[in-house]
Amino acid sequence: MATNEPKYQRVKEHIIEYIISNNLKYNDPIKSEIELMKEFNVSRHTIRKSIGDLVNEGWLYKHQGRGTFVANTKPKAPGKGKLIGVITTYIKDYIFPEIISGIEDILSEQGYSILLGNTNNDIEKERAILKNMLKHNLSGLIVEPTKSIFPNHNQDLFLRLQSQGVPILFIHATYQNVNASYVIEDDQKAGYLATKCLIENGHERIAGIFKQDDMQGHGRYSGYLQALREASLDPVEGDVLWYTTENKEQLMDAHNINAIERLIDGCSALVCYNDQISIGVIQLLNQMGKTVPEDMSLVSFDNSDMANKGAVKLTTIAHPKAILGETAAKHMLKLIQKEETMIHDIIEPELIQKNSVLPFKK
Repeated sequence: MATNEPKYQRVKEHIIEYIISNNLKYNDPIKSEIELMKEFNVSRHTIRKSIGDLVNEGWLYKHQGRGTFVANTKPKAPGKGKLIGVITTYIKDYIFPEIISGIEDILSEQGYSILLGNTNNDIEKERAILKNMLKHNLSGLIVEPTKSIFPNHNQDLFLRLQSQGVPILFIHATYQNVNASYVIEDDQKAGYLATKCLIENGHERIAGIFKQDDMQGHGRYSGYLQALREASLDPVEGDVLWYTTENKEQLMDAHNINAIERLIDGCSALVCYNDQISIGVIQLLNQMGKTVPEDMSLVSFDNSDMANKGAVKLTTIAHPKAILGETAAKHMLKLIQKEETMIHDIIEPELIQKNSVLPFKK
């Protein structure tokens, strides 16, 4: 991943991560200057600048003629204020205002304020936001991961926050290489319930549209497969269309009818990743002269305001929205107050049946 960080800063982050991940204790030695020079292909001056900073920050101490050693694995930070960082992939539209409002309602009652960051599901933006968060005296951090299906590029910054005693709680998904609390929805079960609803209405050939770069998309796809196999229906590879953050607009483009035509060829029903995608698909189907649910039954996810607008009210899996935000905030308060050290909360999904599904007619 490209980065504009100074070389000495990258070495510092590596040393901190090395101390934490190897559970080094007071007086344990770190890598030698020569080893660090070879590993990062940098000068001795750069290594000494990195080590000197870490000595000043209380991480390390030097012993003349013997080397460099761990001074403290958790340097003492100034007294914590009442500020909690909140990082989401989006802020202004869809379900996010309700999630953020739910977080703020609970935290403000306890005298906390929030520092908000918006990544637009971009890894570099997440990194910039985390660096900004590190400049503030946070009591805790609530994070919606960016492109959560991939290995986390910003593990070093999360580890640094944790080393400063900042509890981290993920929402919607988790990073596999960051050990932290989370509150998520059971996306596999959600995908299972959505697909089972269509199967129970007699549909056997069911297409799906899923998001490729987050855990929710893969979880919902797994549930889709589970329901098909449980009903002894063989999944067809061509019946699934994957999209990413970068090509979402292209997927919903009015000129992309051919891709949707190929996807639904021979299918009588469709599972869509969320309500945003569902509304776009309905518009494309209308351009093809097809309607939901008469020509194509459809089940979606999130039960957003979009699901209730227009002539077609979407059968959808409910998203907890404000309740998710409130739950995350309550858990964060427990972590701050050390009532809990680790919280793993999985919310059960609920199917909301409306009028976008009809029984299959042979």
